[in-house]
Amino acid sequence: MKKFTENNMKNLSFLKERAKEFWEEALRLFNEGKYNLSVFNLEQAVQLWIKYLIGAKLGEWPKVHYFSDLIKELAKTYDSNEILDFFQKHELFFSNLEDAYFTSRYFPKMFSSNLLSQLIKESEEFIKITEKITKEKFWE
Repeated sequence: MKKFTENNMKNLSFLKERAKEFWEEALRLFNEGKYNLSVFNLEQAVQLWIKYLIGAKLGEWPKVHYFSDLIKELAKTYDSNEILDFFQKHELFFSNLEDAYFTSRYFPKMFSSNLLSQLIKESEEFIKITEKITKEKFWE
């Protein structure tokens, strides 16, 4: 990955903005009962937030979308066992989000309000942990 520069940071800020936009859209769609679209937006929000955090530290983000790869890269970038521990304890959460990336668009699977509520809650937990570790703020 490229060495970090101030110019790279400005170019990466769009990832954080998109992550927030996807988050807001996920909540709006959830409230409208459009759970499949909501879960897709939630997945995109978390994925782009991780990519932003990596890019903020390294000046470039990984071009993958699998959470197992992204979380390992994030933990390595911030030298954080806490991130890996969260991933291991919430592996089903990340698996469900990853599933949403494909199934919400290409398969007839229907996501429920209950499952989506849980995914939103765990996404909030993950964001809070990453804010604490990285000193970056999602809602800034």
